[in-house]
Order: sequence, then C-alpha cells, then structure tokens
Amino acid sequence: MKSGFLLINKPTGPTSHDVIDQLRKTLGIKKIGHAGTLDPFASGLLLVAVGDATKLLRHYVGLDKTYEAVLRLGVTSDTYDRTGKIQETNYKQDTISKLKIQKVLKSFIGKQKQTPPMYSAKKVGGKKLYELARAGKEIKRKPNEIEVYDIKLKSLNSELLILNFRVSSGTYIRTLAHDIGKKLGTGALLEELNRTSIGDFKLKDSVDLKNVRTRHALSRKIEPMKTVLVSGTFDGVHAGHKNYFQQARKLGHRLICVLGQASIVKKFKGKEPKLTAKERIKLVKQCPEIDQVFLGVHGSDDEVFDFIASLKPDIIALGYDQKAYTKNLKQEMKKRELDVEVKKLKPYKESVYKNSKLK
Repeated sequence: MKSGFLLINKPTGPTSHDVIDQLRKTLGIKKIGHAGTLDPFASGLLLVAVGDATKLLRHYVGLDKTYEAVLRLGVTSDTYDRTGKIQETNYKQDTISKLKIQKVLKSFIGKQKQTPPMYSAKKVGGKKLYELARAGKEIKRKPNEIEVYDIKLKSLNSELLILNFRVSSGTYIRTLAHDIGKKLGTGALLEELNRTSIGDFKLKDSVDLKNVRTRHALSRKIEPMKTVLVSGTFDGVHAGHKNYFQQARKLGHRLICVLGQASIVKKFKGKEPKLTAKERIKLVKQCPEIDQVFLGVHGSDDEVFDFIASLKPDIIALGYDQKAYTKNLKQEMKKRELDVEVKKLKPYKESVYKNSKLK
C-alpha cells in the first residue's frame, strides 16, 4: 500500500475516529491518522495521512481552516451547538439588522484568547473535558491564543445566520457562535458546521466515502507523498537557512536534508566546516520544517549523485547561490532513472545572510 494523503468529505453523524476506522478496514492498513478532528454533527474536510505520511501530520495540524457555519439565533445550549440542552431566549425574529450583525462580526476579527468549551475533546489532567461535563463537573480552563482572520455574512434568513469563517488552528467555532449570540443580545448556538479547507487543501477536491467502497478504488485516491531534498554545509543555522527550509517545505510533503561531508565542503570551499558533522546535524534537526537529516558521502562525483538518487527525491530545492553538484543535476538523476524536478529558491536578505557576509 502506498503512503500519502487522502482528502475525505466527512458526513454528519460519524466521529472523525469512525471515519479512520472505516478507512483502516477498507484499505487494510492500521497506520492512518488525521490532521484535525471534526465533531460528529459537523461535516466537511478531513485531511487523512496513510502509511509513512502519518509521520508528517505535525506539519498539517496547525494549518489555518475555513468553515461555513449556520447559527440559530434566539436559543442557547450547554454544548454551544444543537446537540446540547437547549434554552430559548427572548429574541424575536426580524428584530436585528444586518448592520448590527456586521458590526458585531467585525469585533471578533483579530488575535484573541478563547476558552475551550467544557463539551470538547481537549484533555485537562488526562481527562477529556466532555467526559467531565457529562459527569456534571465544570473546571477552570486555560484560554488559548487564536486568531480570526475573517468572518463573512452569507445570509440571514429568519433566525438562521449563515457565516463563513477563516480562523487559526485550535479555534472553536461553537464558542464563537455562542459569543456572537451573546454580543448580539439574541443568544445563539451552532446549528450546522462544514469545514471547507485546511491550509491549501480544499473540500472540493475531497472523496465521498459513499462513492468509494473498495480498497482499489480508495487507494487510487491517495495522493503520494512528495519528497523534497535540500543540501548544504549548514555550518551553523541562521534565518537565511530557515527561510530556505520554509520555501522548500511548501514544494512537497516531506523535507529531507543532506549535509556535506567535511572533505566535500573543503573541495568546494577550500576549508572544512568549523563545526563537526554531529554538531551540524543536531542544529538542522532542531528546525521544525526538516523531517530527516542525512550526512552525505565522501567519494567521486558519481558516488555523490548515486547517494542523492538513493534518497528518491521528487524535487531538489537549491539555494539561490548554490553551486556544488548542481550542474547537470536533472540529467544525472535521469541517468539513475529518476525524473526529478529541480527548483531554484528565492534569496532571503542576501545582503545579510550570504555566506561571504557572515563571520
């Protein structure tokens, strides 16, 4: 079974874990995970990693997300959504203007602290908050730093308010719905929720499990992992290197780094690195964008190219001024039966971070 990513359109009803269980049974593989839970009553995009791609989920759990939400005005609930104990308020339909709604929505834009709702899967002291809530307990929760980038009013139909949200990871739309209702003076709960994107991954590109029932059909929908390779001396890691890694990461899913052997560095630069290979590896491993680090080989040019090909990169990302082993790189990979894309990355403050400028 190939490793990679699946975009799943989760229906209302099952939990995110139910969807993962179904995928495990259909694909016959246990190593499956997702980048961000959806409540059972919510629908929309679930980003799923299969096989070795599960090791890369840390890069995706923190991506921004967009949602289409339906808020019901004139009611509140203990869960902040339609699944809880519902209480009506004194709100009368058609007594609130769109102008007031727009003003209230605008007040929620920006960075802010948000307290996780008691009915959530967040763990405190090893217990999920919703487990405590169901036992009739309410505990103090530490607010999280979130950011609401945009809220668009799509429509207001009687007591139903339809909104589009673009928010940072970790934002509870249920809590926003409750707080918006409170500020409007009407009360509100989250009636429906549909996640439409996670970072650059879009719901429109997702798979409906009802239409893909067999292992073969589903495996064909897996987007294979793209491996990006970067290389260099990395005799210390500065902001220029970090920007190089950030640019390279955006080109694929997995980012591997090859550090030049001291003898190879001396061949091209006339002197060996100041730091040992072990010290340089340790520095690069501290960069969150990097998934794997390899020490390059000492040998002939052919041996160096053989080693690069053995890592099976899909893309090789080069620094804007990188010269070592870059000539005829694409052709050298083709000789080794690899169709590799070679990308030259943009400079970053080269007047400051160019090697010749740094002590």
